[in-house]
Amino acid sequence: MKAFVATTCLLIAIAPQVEASIFSVKPNTNFYSAPNASDATRLNLPEVRVHIPSIKDHQGFCEFKLMYKIADRSNSALPQTAWARCVSIDQLIPSQPKHDG
Repeated sequence: MKAFVATTCLLIAIAPQVEASIFSVKPNTNFYSAPNASDATRLNLPEVRVHIPSIKDHQGFCEFKLMYKIADRSNSALPQTAWARCVSIDQLIPSQPKHDG
C-alpha cells in the first residue's frame, strides 16, 4: 500500500501543470473590484482578455486574471485581476497560430 501511495504522489508531482487558456470577453462586459455589480466597484479598464480557469467564483461572479494589450501592460495602475459575470467569456484565443497543410 505504501508503494501505491508513493507512486501516486510521484506521478502527481511530475505531471504537467494545467495551463490557463486565454479567452476574449463578450462586448460590453463590465469588470468590478468585488464580486458584485455596483457603480462603486465598477472598474474602467481598457480592452482586456481573461485567463481561464478563473481564480475564484462567488454567486455568478468569477475573479479573472487579466491580460492587457501590449500598449497597456506597463501601466502599473491597472489591476492584475478583476471580477466579472462568469458567463462573460466569449472565444478562446489560440496560443499558437494554425498552420495550413
